Amino acid sequence: MASERRPYWRTFGTPTSLVLYRTPGGWRYAVQFTGPAGIADGVLAGPPPSCEPDIAQAGLVRMAEELIHRRLDVFWHAPGQPDWWTGTVTVAGPLPPA
Repeated sequence: MASERRPYWRTFGTPTSLVLYRTPGGWRYAVQFTGPAGIADGVLAGPPPSCEPDIAQAGLVRMAEELIHRRLDVFWHAPGQPDWWTGTVTVAGPLPPA
């Protein structure tokens, strides 16, 4: 009998915004979704806290794309406060076939 379970990444809605901020211990992030999943957050693995923001931003977009199995275009806004960036998802690619 075939399983009716959906892959975990199909339970996420469409990402709408990303938040990235630098702490002494690393880059922290939050990805906001439409739908049932709400928000995914944590510490971004990889880039050290001393790296340039564009490197951490690219790492966050790549991590979000891997999480949801979709390509994202993100517009990063000018920082409103030190070491804090927000991005708006302008395009979320289609879901892969089931």
